[in-house]
Amino acid sequence: MASSVANTTSSKRRRLLLLLAAAVALTILAPPPVAALRRRAVHLTVYVQEILDGPGQTEKLLIKGPGPANPSLWPPHNYFGDTIVMDDLVTEAVANNSKPIGRVYGIYMTASMTRPVYTVSFTLHLTAGPYNGSTIVMAGIDDDDMGVREHAVVGGTGALRGAEGYVFGIVKPFTSSYVVMELDIYMTVPVPAVPRPKARAAAASPLITDQ
Repeated sequence: MASSVANTTSSKRRRLLLLLAAAVALTILAPPPVAALRRRAVHLTVYVQEILDGPGQTEKLLIKGPGPANPSLWPPHNYFGDTIVMDDLVTEAVANNSKPIGRVYGIYMTASMTRPVYTVSFTLHLTAGPYNGSTIVMAGIDDDDMGVREHAVVGGTGALRGAEGYVFGIVKPFTSSYVVMELDIYMTVPVPAVPRPKARAAAASPLITDQ
């Protein structure tokens, strides 16, 4: 009797091991999801017109930080925690009178007590061109000591839904209160799945009749 029970238990274990091995093999051999394979590259270059003070100002202090004062920054936005909100025009070329193609909405905050470093989070809303109505969401740090800043593309909407990538930013100062930020955006977006055509209804056969 004991031998019979042992044989039954051993047989169950072997079947379980075979099932587990089959499941692992199927997982390894299964192709990745189609959506993960089908992405297309998108490259955009745009120019953000930043008016820091005076007539037409597009960036303003939202929250005055608790400090201390950051010695690497000039007043009035030189306190640790200073948070600025922005609503900047975006154009297709450097000149501020070039064609408008969108706006940038977002915030940046003084994030270092000693260095000229900000955390930034902003959304580019495109209002012209093939991606009219779509947005690109970007975030990262902005270090004034770096000639080229790099941010992450963390999402998008509309024709750019599911965007992933990175952004190179170059500041072009014109006056103490007016700068242009060139954004060179490299990203990929999912390729929409092509809907399968619906199966055509089979034609009624003359050999089939209602009884």
